[in-house]
Amino acid sequence: MATAGLHDSELGELQRRLIILRVGLLLVVALLGLQLWYLQIREGPYYRDLSENNRTRSVIMEPARGLIYDRNGVLLANNVPSFTLYVSLEEVKDRDLLIDQLSNLLGLDAALVRNKLTARGNKQLPRKVKDRLTLREATLVESHRLDLPGVMVQVESQRNYPGGVTASHLLGYVGEVSPEQLEKPEFADLHQGSIVGQYGVEKFFDQLVRGQAGQKSIEVDAVGHEKRTVVVEQPHAGDNLYLTIDVRLQKVAENLLGEESGAIVALDPRTGDVLAMASRPGFDPNILSRELTPKQWAEIVQDEGRPLNNRASQGQYPPGSIFKVMMAAAALETKTVTPSTTIYCNGGYQFGRRVYHDWKPGGHGAVDLRHALVHQVERRQILPVVLDLGAEEAAEAQQQFRRLGHRRHPR
Repeated sequence: MATAGLHDSELGELQRRLIILRVGLLLVVALLGLQLWYLQIREGPYYRDLSENNRTRSVIMEPARGLIYDRNGVLLANNVPSFTLYVSLEEVKDRDLLIDQLSNLLGLDAALVRNKLTARGNKQLPRKVKDRLTLREATLVESHRLDLPGVMVQVESQRNYPGGVTASHLLGYVGEVSPEQLEKPEFADLHQGSIVGQYGVEKFFDQLVRGQAGQKSIEVDAVGHEKRTVVVEQPHAGDNLYLTIDVRLQKVAENLLGEESGAIVALDPRTGDVLAMASRPGFDPNILSRELTPKQWAEIVQDEGRPLNNRASQGQYPPGSIFKVMMAAAALETKTVTPSTTIYCNGGYQFGRRVYHDWKPGGHGAVDLRHALVHQVERRQILPVVLDLGAEEAAEAQQQFRRLGHRRHPR
C-alpha cells in the first residue's frame, strides 16, 4: 500500500511538471509568434524600406544648363562633359580616414572636404566633393575603389564659355548653391552640390536655364560600389537663351577698351536692344565657375582693378554728357536753335547764388552747337553715340567706336 501511494504521488508530480513545461512551451511559441507578427506585419514596411536602402542607393543626375546664344545664334555658353567626385555617407565608416585618403590621393584641401561631408542636407544622397576632375584624377579614384568605400565618379556636364573673357560681365558665371541660398524659396527644390547662376545673365535667368535634376536607383555591393542600375528618372535640360547682344560688336567694344578701366554700351535706338555691353577689366568665367580656394577668391576680390565690378551697369558717372545730347536734339527738333547758332562761353554760368564753372579755365569762347558737343565729348569719359545700324552694322560700329576712341580725353 505504501509503495503504491508513493508511486501515485511521483506520477502526479511528473504530470504537473509536464503541464508546466507545456505551458512554458506554449508561452514561448506565443511570444515568438507575437514577435514575428510585430516584425513582419506591424514593422514590415519599415524593415522592407531599410532592406532596400541597404541594397540600393539613390544618385542625383544633374541636368545640363540651357545654352546661351547671341542675337545671330553665335554660341556664348555651352556644356562640356566632366568627371565629378561623390561620396555616399552611409557607406563611410571612418570619415577622418576617408578625408585623409582623398587629400593624399588628389591633393584636396582636407578642411574643404570635411565641410562638404558635414554640410547640412539629405544624408541618403551622395555628397559632391569635387567637380571638373581631370582624367588622371578620375583614373586614380577608380584604381583605388576597394580602398575608398562609398566613393564614386560620375560623368556630368559642366558649364563652359568658349569666348573666355568676352562678355564676361554680361554672361556671369555659375557655382554650387550655398547654404544661405538653400534657405530661400527659389532654391527649395535643390540639394547640396547643385549648380546655379551666381552673376550676370546666368543668375538673372537661372530658373529658366537651370533645368530639372533626375535621379537613378543603383544596386550596390557590400562596400557600396555600383553593380547595376535599377530605375532611372532622366534629368531635363534647361531652356536655351538668346540675347540681344551682337558678339561682333561686343568684341569691337572690348578691344577698344583694351587694358583701360571703362565701359562701352551700344543700343539699338529703334528697339532699345542692348547690342554690346563691355566692361574692363574683365574676368574669365571658366575660372570662377570652378571651385576656388579662399586664397584664390581673396586674390580676385582684392584685385585693384576690381574685375568683378561691371562698370557698364554698376558704375556711377555724371549724366551731363548724355543730357547735353538729348537737349541738343530737342532744341534742333523744336527749331529753338540751329547747328550754326553761336553762344559765348566765358567759363561760368550763374544760377541763383551759385556759379557753375566750366572745366576749361576761361571758357571756350564763341561755340556753335557742333563744337559744343565735340568739346563735351573730349572732356567726359562717357562717350554717347547713336549708331544707325544697317546691313554692314559691324563695320560701321567699328568705325564709330574708333573715332570716339581717338577723341577720348586722356586719363
